[in-house]
Amino acid sequence: MTIMQLLQNSPTKANELFAKLADTSSGAVKTREKLLAELKEELEIQARLEEQHLFPVLKKHKETKDLVADAINDNKQVRALLTDLERTPKDDEGFAQKVTALKKVFQQHVRDERKELLPAVRIALSEEEAQAVTEKLEAGRARIEESKRDEAEERRAAARREREEAERVEAEAEAERQRIREASAALTRPAEAMTERSVQALTTSGTMARAGADVATEASRQAAGLIGQAAQQTTSTMARTARSYADAALPSGAAIQTMAALPMATADATREAVDAWMDWMNKTVETSKRASQSFAHSVTPMQFAEVQSRYVQDNIQAMMEVGTRLSQIAMRAVQDMARSAHDADERAQGKGNGLRSRR
Repeated sequence: MTIMQLLQNSPTKANELFAKLADTSSGAVKTREKLLAELKEELEIQARLEEQHLFPVLKKHKETKDLVADAINDNKQVRALLTDLERTPKDDEGFAQKVTALKKVFQQHVRDERKELLPAVRIALSEEEAQAVTEKLEAGRARIEESKRDEAEERRAAARREREEAERVEAEAEAERQRIREASAALTRPAEAMTERSVQALTTSGTMARAGADVATEASRQAAGLIGQAAQQTTSTMARTARSYADAALPSGAAIQTMAALPMATADATREAVDAWMDWMNKTVETSKRASQSFAHSVTPMQFAEVQSRYVQDNIQAMMEVGTRLSQIAMRAVQDMARSAHDADERAQGKGNGLRSRR
């Protein structure tokens, strides 16, 4: 290819890009951005190749020296219009007008080259000089195209590496999610078993608490039986005394008061048992309330299991405390009843001895 052919064909790609840009609408923002980037690259390649390889040779000849200055000014004007076009929003109504203005400046530059510069080149340059410039322009274009291909390949390779890295990260993330699911399942199974044991423990504690209440009731009943026996013994003793002494047909007022006082001990034991039972109920409600709040704030299966464990321990402790308390109340009631019966019997005997002394 001769230098004339090369310079005449160089605007072809740029003109195609101008035509494509002119066919776009304000809504085709992405398309305009892409075409403008390609147009800028093409115009910059042409200007740089001319400035590096053609203009330095033409400056050496007086026939073309002034024409080179005009061509350099044209390139500066094209670059300025390109910069302004890049800054313009691609959906702006003035974008198409600026594209048209740039196209006019570029095409005028092409006409000036064909009309003035090319004829001067034929006259000023020898065949060897023209061939050397042509080879440099072609080699420069080839290097640029090769560099573009390398850059495109590097972008594709980078995209491929990025895609592979994303796939690797996703695979690792999925493996980690699977590990977490398996670990959660492993933790959930003991937690579920602990929940079942907790329900069984609560059921057992309720049964034991009811059994404790039954024990307290039975103890109170037995205590009442002891009181009844003591009262019967006291009545029998006082009856024997009455039969022995005609003026003691009925028990004295002190004996009646003692007998009346004995059932009060049973009532006190019953009240204490009820209080113990109510305290246990209140503790159980409070423990359940705290457990519900803790469950609401639990995030991991381990936290859930810890709350379950504390809940079971608190309920078992409360059950053991109420059981101990009820047993103590029952024992105390039995002792009080026995002591009261013994005291009543002694007072009755003392009264009988007093009556015999007066006789």
